[in-house]
Amino acid sequence: MLIVSVVLSIVLIIVVVYHIIYRRQVERLCRQVEFVNKNKTEMRITTDIGTHELKELANQIGILNNRLKETEKTYLRQDAALRETITNLSHDIRTPLTSLDGYFQLLASENLTAEKREYYLGIIKNRIESLNAMLDELFTYAKLQDTGFELELTELDVTALTADILMSFYDDITERGEEPVVDMPEEPVHVMGNKEAYTRVVQNIIKNALVHGKNLKVSLKREGNEAVFECSDELSNPDTVIDTTKIFDRFYKADKARTNAKGSGLGLAITKELVERMGGRISAECENGIFTIRVKSSITNS
Repeated sequence: MLIVSVVLSIVLIIVVVYHIIYRRQVERLCRQVEFVNKNKTEMRITTDIGTHELKELANQIGILNNRLKETEKTYLRQDAALRETITNLSHDIRTPLTSLDGYFQLLASENLTAEKREYYLGIIKNRIESLNAMLDELFTYAKLQDTGFELELTELDVTALTADILMSFYDDITERGEEPVVDMPEEPVHVMGNKEAYTRVVQNIIKNALVHGKNLKVSLKREGNEAVFECSDELSNPDTVIDTTKIFDRFYKADKARTNAKGSGLGLAITKELVERMGGRISAECENGIFTIRVKSSITNS
């Protein structure tokens, strides 16, 4: 009996000591976590006891802490980007607003001929449309910065859809006295995408070409298991230097004089976001005064 009592006492002492050590280690982990939460530090959570359970606990706490830091960094980047977007657009928005105020005052003046009134109304309408476009781009860009935002993808016949989008630009192109070169397949080409997003992508690319170039060329073709939409144009100013590594960055403009450039500078940044949200790839190149944007999407089996 004595031996049994001694053994039980030793076991009890070991259990109590081990319990105390575990409690102290947990308390130490809590202090480390509290310190990390209160301070911007890269300190790693560590344990003094080499048991698998405590090591795994410290490791999981470290993983969670790193994830929280990355989430915070992402939020700060998005917040900074949105603030920069608003700041840059404020200048572009202020210009047509000031112009609107001036033309409204002119409309209110006496002895205005019907011809002048119609002329001023046309300018006001143009300014309002410009403002609406800028605000729409700002709203779309802000929405795309939400990592939780998802596009609903369905199977699209991009042959028919691209042709319809091109037709909507017919008047804009013919008014310039140009005849676009269009190369489209006769058979339907199907990809997974979002109709509104794909339409916005093609519209933005063509608008960019019409604003900054001439002699538009558009094609849609199959390359292996991919559908390739391509839009190219001759630069209006052949001396313009375009950094194709930055062409899809927000507010990038080859013409550094922003006051002379059209648009908000968000169009191609939005285009890239939409293409990637649909699982596609977008690229740009500029050679011998010809600027080209290329969008690639995986073809479905249909």
